[in-house]
Amino acid sequence: MIRPVTGFFALALVLLAYWLVPASLASAADPFARATLATKGTLYTGQEVHIDVDVFVPNYFMTPPRFPLFDLSGAVVTIPDGSGVNLNETVNGESVSGIRKSYVVTPQTAGDYTLPPAEIPFGYAAVPGRLTEGKVTLPPLKFTVEAAPGTAEGGAGVTAVKVTVDQALDRDASGLHAGDALVRTITVRAEGLDAMMIPEPNFGSPAGARVYVQDPALSEERTPRGEPVAGVRKDAATYVFAQAGSYRLPAIDIEWFDPQTRNIEQAEAPMVAVTVAAAPPVDTGLGPPAPVPQKPPFDWRLWAGVGAAAVVAAAIIWLAARLLSRAESWGEAWHRRRLDSEPEYFRHIEQTCRDHDLTRLSQTLDAWSRKSGNIPLSRWLDRFADAATQRLFAEHQRALYGKPSGDRTRIDFGALRSGLRTARRNWLRSGPSATVRPAALPPLNPDFA
Repeated sequence: MIRPVTGFFALALVLLAYWLVPASLASAADPFARATLATKGTLYTGQEVHIDVDVFVPNYFMTPPRFPLFDLSGAVVTIPDGSGVNLNETVNGESVSGIRKSYVVTPQTAGDYTLPPAEIPFGYAAVPGRLTEGKVTLPPLKFTVEAAPGTAEGGAGVTAVKVTVDQALDRDASGLHAGDALVRTITVRAEGLDAMMIPEPNFGSPAGARVYVQDPALSEERTPRGEPVAGVRKDAATYVFAQAGSYRLPAIDIEWFDPQTRNIEQAEAPMVAVTVAAAPPVDTGLGPPAPVPQKPPFDWRLWAGVGAAAVVAAAIIWLAARLLSRAESWGEAWHRRRLDSEPEYFRHIEQTCRDHDLTRLSQTLDAWSRKSGNIPLSRWLDRFADAATQRLFAEHQRALYGKPSGDRTRIDFGALRSGLRTARRNWLRSGPSATVRPAALPPLNPDFA
């Protein structure tokens, strides 16, 4: 007989299932590491051996792996700068996330190498959203390194894809004098080799010269993703030549082994021939002093002429300014006289006739008569104008001051202008005595007795 499960046992079963389910999920895929030899073919001493180390976790990383820089006996180990590579794979039907980091191992001696059991810590989500601390051990990857041809007793030589050697001088080597210095710079570029693995060049020490070698400058050429391309080493040496003569700076050559072609190659900076002449004589100051240069005497005539010319030029400029000012004042006065003259007033009458301006014609006639002294204008017209002009002037007065009517007579302004011009001409021929003067006004209080 099966007894029913009580409430206490049911609760215990639920709690047990709650704790067992995450454990079963976490054990479905545990973190692991994988090491791969990226450099293929035969490995030689002095060659850069690239090893890819991958760390995988279920779900995803919450803190990235901290790849250690481990020690490997007989080799130099470096981690190139740059971020890791993200990976996604399926292992036993489970999706895992990974991060790859590349190591560069440069063996110095031939033999077998095995990666040490270095630990790589990280944080990942064993259960989504929950941080779990984890670590894996570096896989014991093994690889064999052979001695590069041309190296003594299997030692590390220069193993690279391509090596170039360039040199530069800071001055012409054939134009030196005793006591001068010459700076020689050697730049070595090695593809597939770290800069610190490039050997130091031998600058030599020619007899009669002193050599001072500066500290090298090391740099790396990389791709935009941070992958190493070539190492660059720059060395500079200063040669000081104390005596005159001919010197030969030795050639600088580097032999390297190309693992791709398996040939020994050589790069060289050529020998430099230096010619040093005797130092020029030095003035010790013991000889007789050089004569003091005599100052030329002061030329009074020259400076007197210059001063007189300056005075004359200033006077001419002053006189020209005065004349120009007077001419300007005269011109302004003449212009004002012309504008206030009798001919200018009469020109306004003619212009008003051309414009057929009835009101303004009366104003210009009055202004001219006052300016010329012909007051009243009607008497002047009676004396110097013909009958037609007098009739046209009368029509003008009626049109201006008469009673308005619908059939007002139109004034012939052209004929009026011509008649007024003729009357003025007659007046001018008669002389100033012909000017019409107004009659004297009668007394305000006449004596009727």
